[in-house]
Amino acid sequence: MKKNNFYIVAFAFIALFTSCSKDDPTPEIDQEEVSTATLTFTEVEGELHNDHYHYNPITDAEVEVVEFGADGLPPAGVHLHLEVGKTYKVALVAKDFTGRETQQTFVERHDIHQAFLLGAPADALEYVYADRDAENKKVSVGVTGYITVLKASNTFVFRYVMRHLNEGVKANITADDWNNANYTQFTGANDLDLKVELHLVEEDEHGH
Repeated sequence: MKKNNFYIVAFAFIALFTSCSKDDPTPEIDQEEVSTATLTFTEVEGELHNDHYHYNPITDAEVEVVEFGADGLPPAGVHLHLEVGKTYKVALVAKDFTGRETQQTFVERHDIHQAFLLGAPADALEYVYADRDAENKKVSVGVTGYITVLKASNTFVFRYVMRHLNEGVKANITADDWNNANYTQFTGANDLDLKVELHLVEEDEHGH
């Protein structure tokens, strides 16, 4: 083979390999790695408007803050209480290893992110996604949402999972999937898997 022909064949092989690599179905990974995360539960007042609620801040609101380490767990002994009949705004703050907040990335890339809130007994909680994109349009992600406590329960492990979805999967998820225990059917990987003990209590039952 002539030298010039060898270079042409080699170049064609490299071009073919590069083209195939672009079709790799491996899910894209977020640029920021999460080091720590915080979930804040702030009591709000729900105001019914036709078939949906508006949520308004209240004076002297009850606030519960849970901080999680890189392992997705809070410090030993942390135990969260939420009261029956109350609604709480649930807000996520996630930070990378430099201390920079990164939760907005999930909202900006809402087409491949979805949070699932798992572990509660059936019909004990109700949740509504409340995120908005850069154009102030509603999107379902779960960086911000509202959780309502419908009935009391024994202590259980509450899980907040932020799922990084494969391309196109989000179209198969509805707002009613917020507590879908079979969430792994929505293929991808978890960016966050936070766990904390949660007790749903009647009013003034915080003593344990």
